[in-house]
Amino acid sequence: MQGKIASLWQHLRQQPLHKQLRLLRWNAPMIVLALAALHQLFVQTVIRPRNSPVGWWLEVLVYAVTGSIVAWWGLTYIARNAAKQSETEQELRKAFAELEDSHKKLLALDRLGQYIASAPNEDEVYKVAVQAPTELVGAKAATLVTFDEDQQTLNLAMAWGLSDDYAQAFRNYLGEGVAAERCRTCSTLHAHVDGDCPLFVGVADAARQDGVQSLMCLPIHTDQERIGILTAYFPSADGPKEEQAHLLNILGGVIAFAVDSLRSRERQMEALHSLDDASRTHKSLSELASQTLQTAIMGWKAQAGAIFLYDEALDQWVCLSQQGLGDFSSARFGFAQQLAQQAFADQSIIIRALPARQSHDLRSAAALPLLSEGEAFGALFLGTKRPQGLNPQHADLLQTFAHQIALALRNAQLSQELQQTAMLRERYRLAREFHDGLAQTLGYLGFQLERVDRLLQKGQYEKVERELPEMRQVVRSAYMDVREAIEGLRLRWDDPTRLAENLENYVEDFAFQTGIDVTFTAHPEELMAPAEVSLQLLRIAQEALTNVRKHARADHVDVQLSLAEGWLELRVSDNGIGFPATSSQTDDRTSGFGLTSMRERAESIGGQLSVMTGPDRGAAIIVTAPVPAEASYELIDVSRETTPNLVEEGR
Repeated sequence: MQGKIASLWQHLRQQPLHKQLRLLRWNAPMIVLALAALHQLFVQTVIRPRNSPVGWWLEVLVYAVTGSIVAWWGLTYIARNAAKQSETEQELRKAFAELEDSHKKLLALDRLGQYIASAPNEDEVYKVAVQAPTELVGAKAATLVTFDEDQQTLNLAMAWGLSDDYAQAFRNYLGEGVAAERCRTCSTLHAHVDGDCPLFVGVADAARQDGVQSLMCLPIHTDQERIGILTAYFPSADGPKEEQAHLLNILGGVIAFAVDSLRSRERQMEALHSLDDASRTHKSLSELASQTLQTAIMGWKAQAGAIFLYDEALDQWVCLSQQGLGDFSSARFGFAQQLAQQAFADQSIIIRALPARQSHDLRSAAALPLLSEGEAFGALFLGTKRPQGLNPQHADLLQTFAHQIALALRNAQLSQELQQTAMLRERYRLAREFHDGLAQTLGYLGFQLERVDRLLQKGQYEKVERELPEMRQVVRSAYMDVREAIEGLRLRWDDPTRLAENLENYVEDFAFQTGIDVTFTAHPEELMAPAEVSLQLLRIAQEALTNVRKHARADHVDVQLSLAEGWLELRVSDNGIGFPATSSQTDDRTSGFGLTSMRERAESIGGQLSVMTGPDRGAAIIVTAPVPAEASYELIDVSRETTPNLVEEGR
């Protein structure tokens, strides 16, 4: 029995408290019965067989001693276990309180992180960040120190919780020019007030008076560069505890990421604005590609980039512009072209994180198709040496940027094609005009010179004198044709939308050069029109007045310009001989290129050309053209001071 009790006792002591209580609860009756049996055995075998007169008293004494021992043992055991239970409960409460405090701090850190991440600018980030150490880890105060533009000295950007005396002393100390080199490279990040930390040297006395004994620095990095330090000040010499330091390190990472994101976003938005400005300028395709690529590289701080276009007619790729790729045989160029062709084929953006030690030495890259009307015509490639320099978070902004580049390049391509087409048309017009005008005139003069030569050989000087005035008139007319052709090539207007003003100026020049009386009227007087419409109407007026000079034999021309219900009307009428009958045409006004050219110009702007004439009744050239509904021009009588604003809005 004793062995069983000892074994039970030993087993009981090895169990946790809650199991001890449970075993005692279930085994208490057996223990009591065992102790009672031992007591009874002792009484029956030792005391009662002696038949001593004091046996009764001995039995009572044994009962008293054993009962006291059992009671003392039981109460001691219960008290000891109760104390252990109380101690365990206190430890649990303390651990729970610490866990709850850590949870609150983590929630506060998460809240601060979300606010910092959504801050609209760096100042807002810094304003929240400088208050965070006091809230998260109970720091006494905090400061934000930045480096000046040349990274040489320290600047106090913000302070929180410092006394006025300490803050003023710290500001004066930094104002003397504290070197930033140590703070830019420091890795200790914890310092005592009596140490040699640059943030304590010179203000140690003020720090002690303010109750500051130590500090912890949180470096703020962007693009692998330290741009500032968030410093938390503590009243204890040991600084923050391990878990507090861990929270502060997390806070520093959140601040650095937010500042880096804000600066990247600012660069990228500036790149978009620069790209928009570049697309508005009239540049060649190659110049525009170089400028847009440079803008993209600056926006994402890339080390390499290229714009590739696919020539469908030749079935080959053309590198319109590249930077940082090396020559065509380099590994980086080959990788860029491969990724660009893949994005072109898939018509989707590709962003890749690249492993280290690649032959092209890039750690992240992106390729974006250049789309126009749903069809890809090229691709943009960007590559950086930073692992997260280009990541999926940039996808939307990269897509927008690629769309802007595609629009700018496509417009430049179309503009270049239009310029080439316009050049060919103008050459064709000049060829036909010279053929119909100058070439025939020179042929006629050659024929007349031969005739004059024969007359001179025959001595018929009177006939020669009669031929010379006509030849002078033909030469004068040829000179006017050439001059008008040259003026037509040089004809430019600073603001082609000022249709009425430009046409009035040209009419005045025409009247001065030819001596023909010209009347010009416009309604409204300051009538404006989109540039393309205005240019074509001016050219038509030029052709019509040229025909008047060459063929009409008129001494008066009436030029009218008017706007009614969204239609522009140009009317050029003269009091000349009109168009002769077909049977009598020799140098009529309908056989030359002028009328054909005017009709083509009118049709190019959606208008119509009408000719009203007859023998000996003059002629009228009438052109009607619609004003595009999408144009924001207000074709009303406005002052010259407000016109530039209207033109700018129209563009």
